Amino acid sequence: MAEPLTLALMTRFDAPSVEQIRAVDPRIEVLDFGGPLFGAGPDEATKRDILSRLAPAEVMVGNNRLPVEYFDAAPNLRWFQAMNAGLERLDRAGVLQRGFAVTNGSGLAAPAIAEWCIAAMFALAKQFPAYVRNQDRHAWERVRGGIALEGKTCGVVGLGAIGRETAKRARALGMRVVACRRTVDGDDPDCDALIPYSNLHELLAQSDFVVLCVPLTRETTNLIDAPALKAMKRTASILNIARGAVIDQAALEVALRDGTIASAALDVTTPEPLPAESSLWALPNVLITPHSSGASDRRDGTALALLLENLRRYLANEPLKNLARPELGY
Repeated sequence: MAEPLTLALMTRFDAPSVEQIRAVDPRIEVLDFGGPLFGAGPDEATKRDILSRLAPAEVMVGNNRLPVEYFDAAPNLRWFQAMNAGLERLDRAGVLQRGFAVTNGSGLAAPAIAEWCIAAMFALAKQFPAYVRNQDRHAWERVRGGIALEGKTCGVVGLGAIGRETAKRARALGMRVVACRRTVDGDDPDCDALIPYSNLHELLAQSDFVVLCVPLTRETTNLIDAPALKAMKRTASILNIARGAVIDQAALEVALRDGTIASAALDVTTPEPLPAESSLWALPNVLITPHSSGASDRRDGTALALLLENLRRYLANEPLKNLARPELGY
């Protein structure tokens, strides 16, 4: 038999899923640390035990919050599969630059997050936040405003997996879709127009709903600043499912208070959790959810499927799916 392949699970999979991982190849030896690392994490004794057993690990599966000390303890690591899409924490920690392959979970939650984006557009367009507040105080009052999505322009900033799924759904509702991406080389079947990031304000100026779908990198930190918000229509809304730091949150609050833009739906904030004393909670034109847009009854199955496919590719020496580019930070 060939040399064993030690695979360390640093995130939780249920027992049947672990057996499916083992069944990919008889050479695979699984170190299952997902249980102890779940939730609040291990106590010091358990952590020391895990760290002492990681030296033979060639493959590691975890999330983007995995502390650097676990990578330090795995000198033979050749591939890390992150089950999240965003890799900014690993980039800041220098993990992407260590020389082993890093793949992410891009696309796993894309349909669910796109559904959140469409739901948030409807909620803002139909004044649901205000009506929920009225319901809480038992008030039968009509709220001024309310618009149709059909015929409006949806600006998608970042045409990755989430942006594309959002674009498809927006067009199905009769919306015009304009998207921003790093490179523009022709038309796109899911968009009516493509705009390079260098012309971001052009997208902002024509969009009724701006959906932020970019990864958090050095380039996209505070991408939406005060000038960007001023470039938007006063009737426009902004949705953020990317990372909180993609928006200058202080500038956003000012824009929401003074009417520079109409409203916002935020699934991500800076910091997280959003402090209870933050004035964003009380703004009537803001919808806030706790980084939950990717919640779905389908995610566990698709996450396992990605891991199994990449594991098969790794063993066959084939290109891995969702391979990170360290120079870009994602």
